Amino acid sequence: MTLKQLEYFLAIAETESITQAAEILHVSQPPLSLQLKALEDEFGVPLFERTRKGLTITQSGRLLEQRAQEIFELINMTINEVRSKTVSPRVEIRVGTVNSVSNRLIPSWIYSYKCSNPNVDIQVSEASTTDILFSLDEHKIDLGIVREPFAKTRYNYRQIHDEALGSHDSDCFVALADPGFYASFEGDTIPLSELRDFPLLLHRRYISMFTKYCKSCDFIPNIICKNNDVMSLLSWAKAGIGIAVLPYSSSLLNTDPHLVRKDIIDPIIPSRIYVVWNRDTELSPSAKEFLALISKGEDGKAEKEAPHV
Repeated sequence: MTLKQLEYFLAIAETESITQAAEILHVSQPPLSLQLKALEDEFGVPLFERTRKGLTITQSGRLLEQRAQEIFELINMTINEVRSKTVSPRVEIRVGTVNSVSNRLIPSWIYSYKCSNPNVDIQVSEASTTDILFSLDEHKIDLGIVREPFAKTRYNYRQIHDEALGSHDSDCFVALADPGFYASFEGDTIPLSELRDFPLLLHRRYISMFTKYCKSCDFIPNIICKNNDVMSLLSWAKAGIGIAVLPYSSSLLNTDPHLVRKDIIDPIIPSRIYVVWNRDTELSPSAKEFLALISKGEDGKAEKEAPHV
C-alpha cells in the first residue's frame, strides 16, 4: 500500500466514480482501476460494490477512508512541525478591543506590525470595556483596548492617539441626531444644559458618568433608551427616536450623512481610549513591540487622571 494508492482511493470514495476521480486527479481511468484492484487484493476484501449506477463504498471501504484521511492529516501536521523547526517559531498576541477601535484602527495596526513581524499571529476579539477587563484579569488576553472610565489603579495603561480625532484630542462626547432636534441651535457645538429637555440615547456604561455631569448642570437627563452596543445607538438616532450621546470616535462609525453631530460643551466630557495590560504579568517581546506601535507617551502612572465631576 502506497500513499499514491491511498490518494487515488480517497478520490474514488469521494466521487464514487472512477471516471470522475480520474478527472480530478488528471490521470487516465485504467491505471486508477488497477491501483484500486491492487488495494483490494492486498486487503483481501472489496472496498466498493459495483452496480449499474456506479460504485458504492463498503463498510471496509469506509474504515479505510477514515484511516486514510487520518494518515494524510498526520503527514501534513508532521510537515508543518518539521518546517517550524527550520524557520522562526510563530508567536501569538491576544488583543481585546472595543468596537470603535476594531473597525477603524486595528486593521492598519496589524498591517504595519505584520510587515516586519510575519511570524507573529494577532488574535483579536471585540467586546465591551467591562468584558475586556474581565478577560485581562483571567489572563485570556495580553492587551486590552478600552475606553475610560475604568479602574486605572488596577492596570498598566497608555493612552492611544487617534489621528482621526483631529481637534477632538480628548475624544469628547458628542450629540448625534436627526437635524430636526437642532432647529434652535446653530454651529457645531451644544451646551450640555441644552440637552435637559431632549430624549437621549446612551450606552449603559456611560450612564453613571454622564448623569454626574448633568447633575453638575442642575438637571437629570431624560435617557429613554439604554443599551450595550454603539451600532444600536446609531440606528436609533437614525430612526429619529432621540439624540445619541456617545464619544466622538464612536460617532465615526455612523454612515448616515443625514445625521448631525455636535460637540457637547460647557463642560466638555472627555472619553479617552487606552491600551491596558496586567501589572502582574510581563509582556512578551512581541507584545511590547505591538504596544509601542499602537500607543504614545509614558505608562499610566505618569499620566494625569481626568478630573472628577
